[in-house]
Order: sequence, then C-alpha cells, then structure tokens
Amino acid sequence: MKDYLNRFRIQVVRLKPTDEAMIVHAFVKGMLPGPFSESLLRVYPKTFTEIRRRALAYIVADDRVTRKQGLVAPVRPRATTRPQSVRVHKEAVEKKGVEKPYERAPRGAHTRRDPPPKHNFRVELKELIAIPNIAAKLKVPAKTHRKMGPNKNAWCEFHQANGHQIRNCLALAHQIDELVKSGFLKDYL
Repeated sequence: MKDYLNRFRIQVVRLKPTDEAMIVHAFVKGMLPGPFSESLLRVYPKTFTEIRRRALAYIVADDRVTRKQGLVAPVRPRATTRPQSVRVHKEAVEKKGVEKPYERAPRGAHTRRDPPPKHNFRVELKELIAIPNIAAKLKVPAKTHRKMGPNKNAWCEFHQANGHQIRNCLALAHQIDELVKSGFLKDYL
C-alpha cells in the first residue's frame, strides 16, 4: 500500500493534473482489491488529500495488526506480468476444450472474400428476396440507421439502409450465390 501510494503521488507531482476528480478516480481504479479499496468504494473520497489521510491511517492500523500477530508481511515485488490472467485463461481454455488460444490477426491482415459472380435472374433482386420461400433461406441483417456505403442516396432493400443499391449488396450476393450453387434458385435463373 505504501509503495502504491508513493508511486502514485510521484506521478501526480510529475504530471500536475488539474482535475481532482480524475486523480481520485485514477487512484481508486488502480487499487488492488482488498479492505482499503472496499472502504474507498463505500465512502468515495473527494480529494487526493483525503485519500492520503485515509491510506496513511490504514497503513498505520495494518502495521499494528501485523506486529500484534507477530507476523511480518512479506514484501512482494511488483510483477511485470500477470500470472493470474494467464491462469484464468488456461482454465477457460481447458473448460472449452480448445487446444490453441485465440490469436488476433495483425491489423490489416483480415482476408476478404472475393465478390461472388453476378447471376442473371428472370426477376429483379428486390422481387426475388420478397418471395417467401427464398426470404426464409436468407439471413437478413439487423436493421441499422447508419450509412452502409459511399452513396448516401442509394437504398438497399436487403439491409433496409442507405449507402448502396441492392444490385451492389455483397452480403446478399454471397447468400444468393450459395443458394444458386445448392440448386435452390435454378427455376429463377
């Protein structure tokens, strides 16, 4: 507790922040779970001076209890890694039965599917997706109010959103292509 308080105080002096509420929030957020952090959450401090006063009182009381018990609290060096996180992650992986943990792909390394081939249908695409048995096979995306492409005036009947026209809708094109490959739409080609 002493070490954390001193390191935090040094950072406050070095950075010279002006917002007292931000300093208090940063201190409370950085605390490890324990009796003192619980007391801070029960009675939230208003200033860093109040935190220092309460922390010093807590440190003195903790020292008295430790001396009374005849124990000397071991000094723990600050860990540079988080072994608890790794342990928790390993347990989660073991529960799921996954051999390899998830590895995030580097930024920009996401693979994009090639656009599907254009199919010539006897009816317009918006009429095709309105047919009940075809509509039941399509996974309709959630309705959104955001623009889904470069053309703000174009309307996609599949997405029910502006940004592109239905003939340029890749999400629909991929699903239609799968239905064509399965032979489901052979009557409409």
